[in-house]
Amino acid sequence: MSAVSENASSIDRRIAELPVAVDLTEEAVILEVDLAGTGEQIWAHLTDPALLATWSPIVPESPLTEVGPVLARENPGEDPVAADVLATAGDHALSHRWGDDVLEWLVDEARLTLMMKLAEPQHAPAHLAGWQVCLAVLDARLDGEEQERIVGRDALEHGWEQLRARFAEELDLPDGQAPGQEA
Repeated sequence: MSAVSENASSIDRRIAELPVAVDLTEEAVILEVDLAGTGEQIWAHLTDPALLATWSPIVPESPLTEVGPVLARENPGEDPVAADVLATAGDHALSHRWGDDVLEWLVDEARLTLMMKLAEPQHAPAHLAGWQVCLAVLDARLDGEEQERIVGRDALEHGWEQLRARFAEELDLPDGQAPGQEA
């Protein structure tokens, strides 16, 4: 097995086995995960543009540490989206926009909680699947592994569709729709 395919199978296994807990409330979708590394390391990876560019689809033009407007791009050359910082609390809580959605991050030691207030809640399973892929990359990097970022369509090659289906079932949204929403 080549080093490239061995690394791919390693990250695919990490993605599939990342122990996440999810919940759906009337206001938000919540994902919790324990990651490698320290709270300080996780916080740096949530707020520093250079570190976000190693694992996240959100790559802001400036650090996500001060309340105010921020633009972000998933990839250079793409149109920017709003990632405005709405609130921070020390080095453990961050709330910011991602386009029309609001993401709230809470770091408690190595536990990371992400609360997503989605403009289109019917897409919750897809968002959760994407974040599980990204957070597995972050976990690998915090564990000292050299792992490339996996975002966008690249996630399809790493189990995204199976994760989306699993989250749809787990949240009782088998058709991908939020409760009370019609097709």
